[in-house]
Amino acid sequence: MGNGTPNGLGLHRRLLHGLADPSRLVILEAMRGQERRVGDLAVETGLSQPNVSKHLACLWGCGLVARERRGREVYYRPIDGIEELFGAMDDVIERAGMTIGACPLTDKTLEPSAL
Repeated sequence: MGNGTPNGLGLHRRLLHGLADPSRLVILEAMRGQERRVGDLAVETGLSQPNVSKHLACLWGCGLVARERRGREVYYRPIDGIEELFGAMDDVIERAGMTIGACPLTDKTLEPSAL
């Protein structure tokens, strides 16, 4: 399944949709390079513990994070490749510059808290 196939584009769309939620991005950013527990992520991100749990369940269900139970604790970490994906996004943002932030169509579709 190549990137140019309709099915491949559908998977790209699903991946980007999963990453489009501001809370999930904050959680993934907080986990960069390390595994974390729900409570730790709640403290660091300022999100409620149930909210973090909900978003981690989504990320885990999509295969974007791995989890490991150690006794009563569950540790989450981004799957291999997420760091590189964030790096690639940073490269695109650097190349596109302020054009991304100035897109009038994006302003119409983004929720105000995401701007």
